[in-house]
Amino acid sequence: MESALEIISIDYWPVQIPLAQPYHLSSVYGTLTHSDAVILRVHLANGAAGWGEADPGGVKFDGYTLETTCSALAELTPAMLGQNVASWVEQGLGRQHLGAAAAALDVACYDALARVRQQPVWKLLGQKRHDGIDSLWPTSNGSADDDLKVIEQYYQHGFRTYMLKMGDRPIEAEIERTRQVLTDIADDVIIMVDANQGWSLAQASEYVHACNDLPLILLEQPLPADDIAGLSQLCGQTRIPISVDESILRPDQVDEIIKADAADIFSIKISKNGGLANSLTIANSVEQAGKRILMNSMIELGITQAASLHLGCTLDNLMPCGHAYMSTKRMADDVTDFSSWLHNGRAHLSDRPGLGIEVSMEKIKQYQIGEFHVG
Repeated sequence: MESALEIISIDYWPVQIPLAQPYHLSSVYGTLTHSDAVILRVHLANGAAGWGEADPGGVKFDGYTLETTCSALAELTPAMLGQNVASWVEQGLGRQHLGAAAAALDVACYDALARVRQQPVWKLLGQKRHDGIDSLWPTSNGSADDDLKVIEQYYQHGFRTYMLKMGDRPIEAEIERTRQVLTDIADDVIIMVDANQGWSLAQASEYVHACNDLPLILLEQPLPADDIAGLSQLCGQTRIPISVDESILRPDQVDEIIKADAADIFSIKISKNGGLANSLTIANSVEQAGKRILMNSMIELGITQAASLHLGCTLDNLMPCGHAYMSTKRMADDVTDFSSWLHNGRAHLSDRPGLGIEVSMEKIKQYQIGEFHVG
């Protein structure tokens, strides 16, 4: 029986899928026009299979590109042949590796094991605390009028939390933009700001002092990822909760940030954090420290989004706002049916076996820019 759960082969396909509309972030990241991802499938000796996805964020985000992710998979996949997925999941072996490539393999092992056991992935992660999670909607880095147009449009679709992307305009303009948006929105709308490492400490300090009286639910990654001392200083200057994203690629970084009192909120992204095992470790550390979690995404396809929802629905220290489950809705297309899980501004968890999504080989073939087979 144990040998039936061993991985006998692995396929993976780098794909590029355009966004429905360009997405302008900070001066660090520029404007995104498409999603780079690697779709991966592990095959077990008993005929079962599991899906994973790698979402490299680029050199300035998590250090990975589509090319280097494929190179990492070329190194990692041969050693996965013969691996028992039950041992992998139950012993948390995914914590041995980091990065987008490791995330794809880890999620695929969880998916395969859950499918074999005819149970949803969340049962491998913990206790279900939510049947679904409200989703946020992001705006591009633009003007207050641009933000308000997006908010007006998506409010009609049930979205109540909006993330304003900043980090590319004069800080005075961003302060005025924030004030205008918060003046003109409905009472039940929640606003968060994400500067994507785009500010200096002086700029971030000016922003929080000017906006300290405003009901912002959080300010994400205002400073460069490695400026933990600056983040700690900023936390002491404001009542606005400070969230870290790029600063936590690895579980050990969470402990460093907690000790430095450098963040109130920790942004988990399954691919950035190296898979479900690493993300669960991060979530546990954050909970033990009495801090909060934002389930986040960059430009992800449905496999990663589903994995993120399964984990998020097991956590009881989520931020009381929308989380990032809108990614596939911002794509021109997807290789899965995850978008059907999202309606009225909320992502609804599936109890089907595994991740619970349907993956289309036809769509993979349509968008692939390469194809690899191991085993």
